[in-house]
Amino acid sequence: MKKILISLLFIHFITGCSNNSITKYIEKNMNLDVSSCKVIESSDTHGGFLGDGETIFKADCSSVKDEILSELKTWNALPLSQNLDVIMYGGTLDGTTYGYDFGIKNGIPKIDNGYYYFIDRSNYAKDINSDKDIFRISFNFDIALYDIDTNTFYFYKIDT
Repeated sequence: MKKILISLLFIHFITGCSNNSITKYIEKNMNLDVSSCKVIESSDTHGGFLGDGETIFKADCSSVKDEILSELKTWNALPLSQNLDVIMYGGTLDGTTYGYDFGIKNGIPKIDNGYYYFIDRSNYAKDINSDKDIFRISFNFDIALYDIDTNTFYFYKIDT
């Protein structure tokens, strides 16, 4: 019984630290404080030699929606740009069909009413807030979306 309690406390401690570091990262890089939102899902597969992986964070911000909405002034209004829409949900662009589907694979729905924030962290990015040159052999970007209708926040980070 003692081992089970210690294991549960350890898992709770690790999960709490993980959520805390993700929310701090979001606040620093996306200019949005989601620490008061209720976490729906949080996972991070980054690690290993090259640090490749994905981070997914989803939160219900209904209880702090007014504060959140006031912080979204620097974000872009949805819909996503064509490039980001294809990266997140697949589709055809300039005669080429892309099947990345990062949003679909990670349970991030298409959102009609809300805001988004994008950062291209690739070494090849000429402008970190532009998705013009996003189609490369590897991806290193962050995207955050906020659904005004459901007050749900979504964050996705990928490093390949």
